Formats: sequence, structure tokens, C-alpha cells
Amino acid sequence: MHLGSLFHRTRIWHGPRIAIVDEAGPWTFEAFLGRIARFGRAMDGLGLARGDRIALLMPDIREYLEADYGAMAGGFVRVPMDPKASRAEILAQLRHVGARLLVADASLAPVVEGLDQEVATLDHVVAVRGTLPGAHDYEGLLSRAADRFLPPGHGSDLASLNFSGGTTGRPKAIMLRHDNLAAVVQHVVSGFNIHADSVFLNVRPLWPIAQVISLSYLLAGARVVLGGRFDPERFPFQMARFSATRTSLVPTQLMRALDHLAPDDVALNAMEALHVGGSRIPEVVFDRAMDLMGPRIGTLYGLTEAPVTCYLQPERLAGKKALRCELRDTVGKPFFSYEVKLAGVDPDATHGGSGEVLVRGPHVMAGYWNDREATAATLVDGWLHTGDVGQFTERGDLSIVGRIKDVIRTGSTSVVTKEVEDAIARHPAVREVAVIGVPDLEWGEAVTAFIVLKEEGLASTEELVAFCRCALAGPKRPKSVHLRRELPRSHYGKVLRQELIASLGATATGQREAVR
Repeated sequence: MHLGSLFHRTRIWHGPRIAIVDEAGPWTFEAFLGRIARFGRAMDGLGLARGDRIALLMPDIREYLEADYGAMAGGFVRVPMDPKASRAEILAQLRHVGARLLVADASLAPVVEGLDQEVATLDHVVAVRGTLPGAHDYEGLLSRAADRFLPPGHGSDLASLNFSGGTTGRPKAIMLRHDNLAAVVQHVVSGFNIHADSVFLNVRPLWPIAQVISLSYLLAGARVVLGGRFDPERFPFQMARFSATRTSLVPTQLMRALDHLAPDDVALNAMEALHVGGSRIPEVVFDRAMDLMGPRIGTLYGLTEAPVTCYLQPERLAGKKALRCELRDTVGKPFFSYEVKLAGVDPDATHGGSGEVLVRGPHVMAGYWNDREATAATLVDGWLHTGDVGQFTERGDLSIVGRIKDVIRTGSTSVVTKEVEDAIARHPAVREVAVIGVPDLEWGEAVTAFIVLKEEGLASTEELVAFCRCALAGPKRPKSVHLRRELPRSHYGKVLRQELIASLGATATGQREAVR
């Protein structure tokens, strides 16, 4: 199904209800979707044709969603871009997809100015919340356009090109069709049990995947509150102020939010579910969240290539403690029409083996834009090769135990980084830990730990070294330990391991210690 049809229907069904709340106040579905329709008409008025790429470079504001959804509803292809990216990265991405129009926030002028002279296909720049040299005014364009949706296209039409390079490697433009996104919305609405009275507080960057989660809530007639950049101190006040029933965080945000919440906090009064995804929740963080919030944590698993594939519903954590411990490291089961299997593992076996996670379903990408080689390597016989290593529990829940590249080959031993990270995380002074394999002449790869303490000086490297000796078998003990003030992370909350390796040439906040 084409998303344009879904927007049109939502406008009819939920017109007078509140759709969006931002700094400007509440916006009804009629007003918000009217602006989405105007955006598509404005692009058509500028001479853009169906399938033309519209790049979006804005912070987490309402206008981002208007342009994002408006581009797709109008039959154009949205290309979301990281507003923190460098000019060189943005230039390369615009050229790669052949963008015809760029919608940019005026605050990004130093990055944006002159791009239309360097990208041959870029015919138009539209400025939001201010002016840019030679650019169209966003509000002016919308004010002159009709608020009627353009006729919808077909579900097989290309809707989105998302750039994603994971935590390593060069970025690739992921092709998602309207049918792909419609399937995601359908399964998220039913799997998350979203209803028209739901109030979703968004504090995650919109451009990577949060706009899809927000879209699911909106198309279900629910309310979306744009909370801006996540602030752990402000977060409880936002939850309470808007009586939010739902929100979404990455594990790092969850960990920081817990420092500012109490069991009787009014911020938790209305909350039904807190969706957590992007990376694995450390055991100590999960247990602390459960003790504080009870069974309101829902864990999800997905990739940009296959958004929101699995979900563990919060209510499943309401059982006995033994069941809670079993589910703690899982991401639940695949949604109804999605398939997940493990490479090299008997599909008839209920549990026991581990292998690469393979995904198939109507939400899986169409491939990588103009990259047949990468597409052929990732999509094999209809199955998406994720690069994640997983296991199934006896109950059929999927557990992600690491990345294929996260298995460290040290000496003659294979070490799974998750095991080492879980052991180190049990030290009471440790807030976060990342374990990676660093190239080493003697060992091939040396097990290396990067640790963030809850408070600076709370533990010494000597103490952490001694703890590792007691907690881990010889081959799994880090060959070196480094203290860091924070871990570099992607917008999904995943640790940027290549940046950690590169940082070894810089001065660490703590002394390097060998663990013998």
C-alpha cells in the first residue's frame, strides 16, 4: 500500500484530534496532515517528478516530519541525513543518490551554503526557520500550495533511501519501498498495541528510524510529542507534563534516565511501555529498570534494512523472576508475517545453536542504491544477512549474542565480547563497558576493555584488573584496560568500535594495564 493513501485516510478518520505537540503547541491531524499535503504539492509545483530524491537536513522539529512524510505522500523519495554529519559526508551522499532538492534548517548554513553548486543534480534548496542564500522559503512554498494530497502511487514505488554504514564500513543507501514501510507500520501498531489514546514522547533523533515509529503512532490516531534532544534530567518532567503513555530510548539513554527516576515518580504514572532498541541492554541496567518500573520495558530488534523485526512485549516480563531472567537477554519473537532463522542451525531445533541472524519478510529492503555487489552479498535467496549472531530460547525468543565481527580470535581461542562485557559490568563502579579485539602481533587480536565509571576515581585500573582476574577465565581476560569518560556511540546507541581502536593513539583518562 502507498503511504499517501494511509495519510489521506488518517486525515478523514482523526481530523479534529491532536496529532503532534511541539514548541508551537498542539496540531490537529487536519492541520498537520494538511501541511504534509501542501509539501507534496509544493514540490510538484517546483517541477519535481515522482521518484525524485528529496534530501532532509534538519534537527528534530515538526517541519522535519512534515517534509519527510510529505515527500513520501507526494510520490517522491525521502533521503534523511544526519544533521551532525560533516560537509564532506553530506556532499558525498547528495551526489550518490542524485538529490534534486534539499530541505535544510537555516542553522546549518555553514554546511549547506554552496552545495547546489557542487552537486550537479541539486536544482533547489529550501530553507526552514530562516533564510539561506538562493534558497526557497519553506513557509512561503507551503502557503502557496493546496492542502489536497497528490494522487497516491503504488506500493512497489520507492519511498526512502536511508544511509547506514552500521558502526564500521562505508555508508550505503538502503532502499525501502512503500510496501516495506506499510508492513512496518502495520506490525508496530498491532505488536506494540498502539491505540488512539496512546501518547508517545519522542526524544530520539528523527532521521534514522524514529520517524517510522512516530509514523506508526500517528497512523493509529495516537498523539506524538516531539520532546527534542534527550536530556535525562528533563525527561521525567516531559513524561509527567504530557501524561505520556509510551516512549522510546536506546540503552544508554535508559541507563541515564534511571538516575533521575524514583519508584513513585509521577512521570511513571501513565506509562504503559518504554520501547528499548538499538543495542543490547546490559543486565545490571535491565534489572534496575525492572525494579524501578516493573514490567513496562519492551525490547525490540531491527535494522535499517529490516526495521523493527522482533519485539518483546512488556507484559511478558510480568511473570516469575526465573522467567524474567530468561527473557532479559532476548528481543522477543518476530512479528506475524516475518521470518527469522539462524544460518547453519537446524530450523526444526527449538533452541541450542547459534548462528548469523537471517530475516525474510515484507519489511525487508529492496537492496542498496546503485550497489549490486553489496545487495547480492546481503540479500541471498530472499533472506537478509544481518551480520548479527543470535540464539533461540526454548520458548522461541531471539537473543542477540553479538556481531560476527565481535567474536575475538585471540591466540587459538574464540572469545565472545558479550561474555566479557557482562562480567566486567558486574563491578559496582562500572557504568558502561565495551570490549573489542585490537590487532596484536603476539595474539592476533588482543581482548581490550574500555570502561566508563559511574564516578571518576570510583575504581582504579588496578582494581579493575584484579576483578577481571577473578571473574574471567585466562583467554577472556582483557590484555589491557582503558578508562574513558564516555564511549563513542552511533545515533542507534551502538558503540563505534573503530573509533575506540583509533583512540588508542590518544591519551586515555586512565593508565593502560595488562591483565595477566
